[in-house]
Amino acid sequence: MTGGINHQNGGFSIVVDKSIASVIHQHLVDGGYINNDYVIKDLGQHIAIPITNPGVIRKLDWFDEEKLQFETIILEPKKSTNTPAQEIVSKIEKLLVANSLIFTKEMVNFLPKKWELFSDLAIVPSDSLDSKEWQDLFSKNEALSEEIWQIIADSLKVSRIARQSEIANDKLRSSQVKMIVGDSGEVEFVDYGVKFWLDVTKVMFSSGNVTERHRIGSIDMTGEVVVDAFSGIGYYTLPMLVRSNAKHVYACELNPNSIDALTKGADLNAVSDRLTIIEGDNQITLKSLSRMADRVHLGILPSSENTWQLAIDCLKQSGGIIHIHMNVRENEISSFVDYCLKQLKQYAVHREFNVVELIHLEKVKWYAPHIRHIVIDVSVK
Repeated sequence: MTGGINHQNGGFSIVVDKSIASVIHQHLVDGGYINNDYVIKDLGQHIAIPITNPGVIRKLDWFDEEKLQFETIILEPKKSTNTPAQEIVSKIEKLLVANSLIFTKEMVNFLPKKWELFSDLAIVPSDSLDSKEWQDLFSKNEALSEEIWQIIADSLKVSRIARQSEIANDKLRSSQVKMIVGDSGEVEFVDYGVKFWLDVTKVMFSSGNVTERHRIGSIDMTGEVVVDAFSGIGYYTLPMLVRSNAKHVYACELNPNSIDALTKGADLNAVSDRLTIIEGDNQITLKSLSRMADRVHLGILPSSENTWQLAIDCLKQSGGIIHIHMNVRENEISSFVDYCLKQLKQYAVHREFNVVELIHLEKVKWYAPHIRHIVIDVSVK
C-alpha cells in the first residue's frame, strides 16, 4: 500500500464511558498522567483519553478494571501553539529531565532564538549551545549532543543545521559557517522570483539586504549594460538580469567560491548568455570595462569609495547611473551625500561630465548602533 504521510500516531489510552469520563479525566489531570501530545478521541459512547504510565495508573485506588480499559489507539497529535523557539526549549527540557540533568537559565539563554532558513538548512547564531555548561555536558555525552541538535532541526522543520561564525578576516570575506547536522552546505532557494545557489560553508549570503535586492530588481534596466563591481554570488547581479531585464551584466568578483555560486545561479535562472564574469581584483579588472556601462553597481560595505573613480570611467560617454553602498552614521548622512557628490564631480571632470546629481537615497538597514547601511543613486551626465 502506498500513500501520503500519516500524521497520526498510536498511543496508550484509557477507554471510558462518557457518563464517567469527566471524573476519570480529572483523576488523570490531578496525577499528571495525561499525555498532552495527543487529542482526546471520541469513540461514540466512549472516549479515549491519551495517558502515560499505564502500569502506575492500574495500581491507583480509583482505577476500576471493569469500567476502564487500556488500549493502543490511533490518536491525532495536538497542533503546537508554541513558536519554534519555545518548542526547542520545551523539548530539550523534557529530554534533560528524563536524563536526570539540570536545565539552567544560562543553558536556555544559549539556545537559538533566531536563525536563517535556506530551503531545508537553518543557520543558527554563533553562540548557540556554545556556553561552558553546554560544552561540559556534551564532552561527557556525545550522543545527547546529537539528540539535542536533532530536536532543534525537527523544531525548525529542517534536515540540516549550520552554526554561524564571523566572516573570515581575509580579502575574500570567506564564510566560516560550520555544519552541525548534515554534511553538505549546498543550498538552492528562491527569493523574489530569483533562484540562488551557494554553499553556506564557503560563501556568505547577505540576507539582511533583502529590501535593497528587491528594490534593485524592480528598476527597469531594459537595454542597459550594467557593471556589478562586487558581485559575490549574484545578490544584485541575478535580480538585475532576471527581474530588471538588463541587456548584459559584467560581474566582477575575486572569490572563486562566489564565482562558482554565481555561475550555478545564472544557469538556474537561464541568464548565462547575458552575463560575463570578470574574475580578479576589481581595482584592476574594472579598467577593462571603461566606457561600456549604462549603470554601475558598487555593493560593498563598509565603503566603496576606492572604486568611485573607476565607476565613473566605466560609464558610457552618454553617462549613466551609479549605485553607491556605504555605512554612515545616521547624523552624518546628509553631509556624507554632499561629500560623495563633490568627489564624484571631481572624478567626472576628465570625462567631460558636468551634471552629477542625487536621484535617490535608500536607508537599507541599521548596520550597527547609530550606523546605517545606505545606498546613494547618482545620475552622471
